[in-house]
Amino acid sequence: MKKIFASAPTRIDLAGGTLDLDPIYLFHPNASTVNLAITVPATVTLTPRPGQRVTIEAKDLHIVEAAPRWQRLSDRRLPLVIAAIRYFAPASGFDLVTKCSAPAGSGLAGSSALNVAMLAAFRTWQKQPLNREEMRVIARGIETSVIKVPTGLQDFLPLLYGGLNVWHFGIDGIRREPLRLSADFLKTLERQLVLAYTGIPHFSGMNNWEIFKRHVDGNRKVVSLFDQLRDNAIAMAQALKSESLPQVARVLQKDWIARRKLAPGVSTPKINRLLAEGKRVGVLGSRVCGAGGGGCVAMLARVGKAEAVRRWISQRRILELPYRIDWKGVVVKSS
Repeated sequence: MKKIFASAPTRIDLAGGTLDLDPIYLFHPNASTVNLAITVPATVTLTPRPGQRVTIEAKDLHIVEAAPRWQRLSDRRLPLVIAAIRYFAPASGFDLVTKCSAPAGSGLAGSSALNVAMLAAFRTWQKQPLNREEMRVIARGIETSVIKVPTGLQDFLPLLYGGLNVWHFGIDGIRREPLRLSADFLKTLERQLVLAYTGIPHFSGMNNWEIFKRHVDGNRKVVSLFDQLRDNAIAMAQALKSESLPQVARVLQKDWIARRKLAPGVSTPKINRLLAEGKRVGVLGSRVCGAGGGGCVAMLARVGKAEAVRRWISQRRILELPYRIDWKGVVVKSS
């Protein structure tokens, strides 16, 4: 039986986060989110085997599970993986090896990337087409059922499609606008946008759920802040199209200021100190990835200061996550 390998990128969100929650975006005309897929992937190796026995190895978590058949698997330690297996209900046994390159709670949608990679592997095994829209719906459904709070669309869209995109949300659904920028600017963006893991894991679902409830309850401050997030996403798209790093940095910082006001848990004293210190070593603008409360920080360095920022990160014993923009999205192959 052929071994199936699947990989999905993670993502850095640049502006407009949380507007991707359904149906929040319907309350804000012209809602959009800007993000880029990155080469910090989640990978899955699926090897069908005779009989019914199942083994699962989560390499990054150092967890191994085994059962005489998949129905006997416990979801205590790997709930997302087991939920995906239950959805597909395979007719025979298999060996599954997973690995997520992004640290747990990084704010880069690592668990969603793993979810998407698993769907690609199992759909390939079961000879189902890799329809991205179908996979988005299923992946979101599986993840929402596990974490039991609303999940955003941007946790899946860049993982499926790859690239640097503006995602427009409206009554008629989702529209992808790929940003086709010059190779020189994209190379500069990759070099100057430094990604660092704070060492503080977060649970994005809880932050988003608190914000979601306050918005639906009609909290005027929250609704106004969502308007600001919408405007920031529009401004970020324009800054990127203009290929202006200073403008991108300004919007990045502005978006973080608005997000920080949404809920008390979005930032922490440690993150505030880190971002303030970053400005002194050459960071033009920064924001915490995902819903905040910890995880990774994306810091856009002044031209000529990227290496100084990287040295500062290393001196602070903060983990830098090297990356490139991923242009492929989810990929799957058999051998």
